[in-house]
Amino acid sequence: MLEIVLALDIGKARTGIARSDALGIVIKALKTIDTKNIAEEIGELEKEFEIKKIIVGKPFNVEKGSKDTLVFIEKTTKSLQDLYPKIEFIFIDERYTSKEAEAVLHSKGVKINKDNKALLDMYSAAIILEHYWEELDLNQNQQ
Repeated sequence: MLEIVLALDIGKARTGIARSDALGIVIKALKTIDTKNIAEEIGELEKEFEIKKIIVGKPFNVEKGSKDTLVFIEKTTKSLQDLYPKIEFIFIDERYTSKEAEAVLHSKGVKINKDNKALLDMYSAAIILEHYWEELDLNQNQQ
């Protein structure tokens, strides 16, 4: 692999960011940022880590109330693609990643509240990246 991959859990207010190591062995929940600063942040991370691929969580089966979120994620990703055409953006289903992230944090003794909700976003991004790798492994094993 030998490339660092980012994952984004884009929300209207905050975006969680996770990254892999260059070997694709370790996933790190990196940070949570204000979504309004996403373009600048991606630019800085692209320079720092020479990012070539970003995995974006997106709900694939949209329920009535989630349509606005889906449109927002797609629009935000499109603007990032326009700004960073050398980076490949890949969508992956993000349903239940927040619940998984909450379970991980709970197992570490962390209770999510209004003061630490940003933790949930970056851990969700890490789970999005983990799911992407699981899909890659599954597809490679089926070939």
